[in-house]
Amino acid sequence: MDLTYDYISKWFDDYFEDVRRYQGNLETVPNLKKYFTTDLELMMHTAPTSPLRMSRDALLMSFVHPGLQEDITPRHYAVDLRQMIIAVLFEINFSDKLSGNKWPALQASAHYQLIVDEDKFLRIKRIDYWTQMLPADLFEFWAKRRDEALTKFALGYINAAP
Repeated sequence: MDLTYDYISKWFDDYFEDVRRYQGNLETVPNLKKYFTTDLELMMHTAPTSPLRMSRDALLMSFVHPGLQEDITPRHYAVDLRQMIIAVLFEINFSDKLSGNKWPALQASAHYQLIVDEDKFLRIKRIDYWTQMLPADLFEFWAKRRDEALTKFALGYINAAP
């Protein structure tokens, strides 16, 4: 693997496309775990209780919000190959498929610490994330959709048990 600006930019383009494709539904979110180390640490610096520290599992759980579409569009990559830190400036657009509600675009940025694992795959080890404050009603939609999906999954699991 030749770690160049072009290679890493393409890798992140693929990552953001997969986030767009797989986020939302509980059944597809696990497709995203390949991008992260098992000990991923995410620091969300603009969360309601900032900073909020999240693990890989917590990050994947945050991607569960059926019906709420989250489109992340990268606008700029700054790549430090020596430290394997990539700063990304991006725009986030949320829309609710059921109601048709769309929220104004948000500006965000993140610093991603990459590693090359023992299998020679790039993985994200750490994310420091900043965004504009999310509108209160968007948090309500997000939490409602996540809770509905997890409740449905839990009930299915419980009812399937012997």
